[in-house]
Amino acid sequence: MSFKKEKINLSYYALIIFIIVGVFLIFRDNNNTIKQPNSENRIKGSIKTLEAEMLINTANEEKDLLVAENLYKLALSKLPEDRHWEVYVNLGHTYLDHDHFKKAEENLTKAIKLNPNCDSCYQKRGVVYGLLNEIDKSLSDYNKSISLKPNEITYYNRHLLYDSFFNDENKSIEDLKSAIKVNKKYVTAYMPLIIHYSNNNNYKESHELLSALKNNINKNDIKSNTIYLFLESFLNYREDKMDEFFNGINKVCEINSEYIKNNNETISSKIFLSVYFIAVKEYIKSQKFNDGLKILEYSLEIAKVKKDKITEDKILKDIAFVKSLIKNKDFAYHYVKEDLEINK
Repeated sequence: MSFKKEKINLSYYALIIFIIVGVFLIFRDNNNTIKQPNSENRIKGSIKTLEAEMLINTANEEKDLLVAENLYKLALSKLPEDRHWEVYVNLGHTYLDHDHFKKAEENLTKAIKLNPNCDSCYQKRGVVYGLLNEIDKSLSDYNKSISLKPNEITYYNRHLLYDSFFNDENKSIEDLKSAIKVNKKYVTAYMPLIIHYSNNNNYKESHELLSALKNNINKNDIKSNTIYLFLESFLNYREDKMDEFFNGINKVCEINSEYIKNNNETISSKIFLSVYFIAVKEYIKSQKFNDGLKILEYSLEIAKVKKDKITEDKILKDIAFVKSLIKNKDFAYHYVKEDLEINK
């Protein structure tokens, strides 16, 4: 299970604040009536706040955890106390990125104590509790976050809990629908929802969702359009339109392979791989071993970029098996029992 994480996007209003402060200083110098201690203190406070925001933004991008910690600490010394929660929530997320889950939980809890109405604080702590396997606490935080401000990522994460831990299919599906209602372009929620309906032979609902996805995504968005093509291909498989399925999946493989080369990340992993393996099995059942081998090689690219050694090893065994079939021209093993087991 992979929870979605979203880093708080602290304002990049630094430039705006800087301009305002500059204008104020010019005005002060040209109007002696403003030369008062209170005005100067406000200016100093604004400059310190500006510096703190710059420090936080720098810390958010810093790869070295120790450096980031020191930057956050310095930001705390410059911000007024009523804004300390902003530092703690970002520090908590940084610890989460470095897999220091207990420290992440501690800092996010500090942020919540200072700002009990911070919806993103609860959302992030919900992720942490999920990773710590404190599922009830995770669910409670997601509920609180949604009550403060409905968010597609929080709905999606709560769907994962209902699906994986509470075995509550109805609530899981409702949360996916809610995620899409909040953000009609949220492709991540369409994928499991369309696959769910198609696996239950509800093709009408599947096609309606697929059509909605197509109407809402940007034509220039490579990731979203590739996922659309992937889902369309999967529906073709479920409806036994095998030629359309193979054509679509091959295009998805090619696009994703190019995307990996250019971005060092895959458009999707787990769901893509599951359908890739379906394609491999179908190719080998049809004795199209070279086509199946090609899909396996595309699958290997995903496993490597995700640094998933277990999946990578399995795929390498599958590749070796298919290559042996091609080399020996021995087609007797393409079908094992009722289901193809490629690495048998």
